[in-house]
This record gives sequence, structure tokens and C-alpha cells, in this order.
Amino acid sequence: MEDESFGRYISVIYRHLHILLNNRLKPYEVGSGQYIFVSAIYNNPGISQKDLTELIKIDRATTAKALLKLETNGYIDRAQNKDDKRYNKLYLTKKGMDFIPILNNIQADLTNMLSQGMDSNEYSESIRLLKLIFNNVQNSVAQLKND
Repeated sequence: MEDESFGRYISVIYRHLHILLNNRLKPYEVGSGQYIFVSAIYNNPGISQKDLTELIKIDRATTAKALLKLETNGYIDRAQNKDDKRYNKLYLTKKGMDFIPILNNIQADLTNMLSQGMDSNEYSESIRLLKLIFNNVQNSVAQLKND
């Protein structure tokens, strides 16, 4: 094993990517902590807040805070679930739908920036290794919850 830590690089990449994302998202009043919710609701219209939390792998309080900001800024609507009135279904508004192509362009630009100097094989291998790291950390967290 190398002396260098995955955690150090992941942490620095995460922080710097948030700086870049926040800069690009600022004109739309969407923060780096909210864009993933917009994308997930777009891909899963009518999803409940509980299911969204599980899908994104973020805690309930963070989900609630992000959704409140997105709702306040006009990106999402909540509709009461007719089958179970305890839950709301989440949908993008017209403003939210209009934001999707912008968000996709921002994500593509950042992905291109992150992968500069890589060929397609290196890119695919990087994705494979990141998924492996993600699964390892996700399994460790799940095990903590079960202990």
C-alpha cells in the first residue's frame, strides 16, 4: 500500500469541486448542496422525501433543508400523496425543468475539467475504482449502523 491517503485526495477534490460548483450555480440561487436533489427529482418525478433521502444517501435533516431552499426558490413543488397523506410527492416546477439543461452543461463542463489528460480507458478505470471506493465506504457505514 502507498503511504498516501485516498481520504486526503478525496477531501481536497470534494472541497475544490464545491467551490467550482457554487461559483457556477450562484446565478441560479442553487448551491452545491442542492443541485443533486434537482437532478434526482428530475429522474424520479413524484419521489417522496424519504425515498429521495435513501436514494441520494444523505441524512434526513440535510434533505429537508435542501428541499426547503429549492421550494422557496421555485425549483420544486410538493404534492400530497393521495394514498398516504403523511408523504408528499416531489416534482420540478417549470423553473426546475428549465434549469436541467443548464445543470447538465455545468456537470459536463466539470467532468471534462476533472478528466483532462485522461484517455477513455483511464476515465473508465477511474470510474470503476471510485465506485469500488464508494462501495467500500458505504458498506463500512452500513456495518456501523448495524453494530
